Amino acid sequence: MTRISIDPGRFSQFGEATGSTFCLVTNPELVDQFEIVESAAYKGYLTIPMGTGDRFEDILEKRIPEPAHILVISPHRFFASPDPDLVGQRKIMGMACNSTPTTLDEIRHFLGVMERTSSADQAAFCDTFFELAEEAEHLVYADPVHGTRAVLDHLRDGLVWNQQAGPLEWGDQQIVPSGEISVLPVEIREFDEALKLPLEGEITLRGYPILHNGTPSFSRTDQARIHSQLWTMRDNAIKATVEDGRITRLEALDPGAAPAVAMLEQMFAVDSRYRIVWEIGHALNTSLDILPGNHAMNEVYGGTEGCLHYGLGLTPYTQYHLDIISPDTRVLTSNGLALIGHPDHPTVERVVTAD
Repeated sequence: MTRISIDPGRFSQFGEATGSTFCLVTNPELVDQFEIVESAAYKGYLTIPMGTGDRFEDILEKRIPEPAHILVISPHRFFASPDPDLVGQRKIMGMACNSTPTTLDEIRHFLGVMERTSSADQAAFCDTFFELAEEAEHLVYADPVHGTRAVLDHLRDGLVWNQQAGPLEWGDQQIVPSGEISVLPVEIREFDEALKLPLEGEITLRGYPILHNGTPSFSRTDQARIHSQLWTMRDNAIKATVEDGRITRLEALDPGAAPAVAMLEQMFAVDSRYRIVWEIGHALNTSLDILPGNHAMNEVYGGTEGCLHYGLGLTPYTQYHLDIISPDTRVLTSNGLALIGHPDHPTVERVVTAD
């Protein structure tokens, strides 16, 4: 396999390179697989290995100068975002490549997505999203294809909105490919099953499941087996009844969805916290085509007008976190304005057929 080229000058989130050092942090066994293209006006380029037992915080403190633009590609060990107080005059982008199995070909594919991503366009999308949402009494999650509708009291006190999109400032960190506005009932590093999103109604689960592993012990074989059952919702819809942010009933709208319904029911039985709709993600990366399979980096798929995904479970508290990309779902304000997707027409799903 030819080496993978990384051109940091093509990542618009970083901004101007002048005076900064570019630093690639990756696993020791992958160091020779990457070639850094030195096209931008960085004063230096570093590649630093991060192996088992290495703490990113130590690398940050002892080996990475300031100012610096940092890209972390660590498919073989979990990368945890450092404490914001430690970042200093640095900008960090971490590829989401450990919570699902990720090959070098897939890393190459999503690096291409990152190069095509416009941070300016994402910032404008976010500005419009929040401006319209702030003027609405509630948000409507409607699937005109399958006839479901749920309402989110998005202005309720205590909800936490996170933006992983747009340009980075000094001290910022971003999961890449970027492009998501998410809402949770508490800070993303915390979990309290007594807290739920104020979501009521019916939602459709039809699209692309992503099964992220957490830090508790698990096997890739089990992860693949569970995902294969959930994958049947790719072309077959499930109607989920949601009461006070918790799924109380599942119904297969297509016979082919039965294996996914059965697997979800098993997950609910093993850990009832999977019933909680813990996260709603409003994805806005319009430069990404879906790569079929269990790929964490598909999560920010935004079609052409944004795309919705639901999140069940929260690692590391639950063994897995399940995201379900739902292209048929629209997000509308109480005034009828579309935040995600066209209000009436289904999304034409963009899927990679050859890369």
